[in-house]
Amino acid sequence: MLWEEIGDRIKALRIDSNLTQAQFGKLIGKSTQYVGRIERGQKASVELIAAICKETGVTTDYVLFGITDPLAKLRMLDNFSTEQIELCLDIIQKVTELIRTPKGNKLLLNELMRRQSMSA
Repeated sequence: MLWEEIGDRIKALRIDSNLTQAQFGKLIGKSTQYVGRIERGQKASVELIAAICKETGVTTDYVLFGITDPLAKLRMLDNFSTEQIELCLDIIQKVTELIRTPKGNKLLLNELMRRQSMSA
């Protein structure tokens, strides 16, 4: 499940930083018990994830999705022509506009959950 994987990454970040749950909690302004719940997969707020990223020096892409290099996928465009890249950017813009709608956002969340269940 998505939140359990996020919790695993947060726990790994804490351990890599050589911090106890109590120390990590103090760093991000949360209790030891709350840190434990987050590490076990409880949903976290955007503000908390941002604080964790700031304190550990990682991106939200890593905490949320496990992406260590957010630009890696963009490098696949290196061999495309300018027209092909412009077409890709146009498609990205249209998809971005779609997911800003309630229906599009629901479609995106459903796809994320589908992909998550396939990888489990």
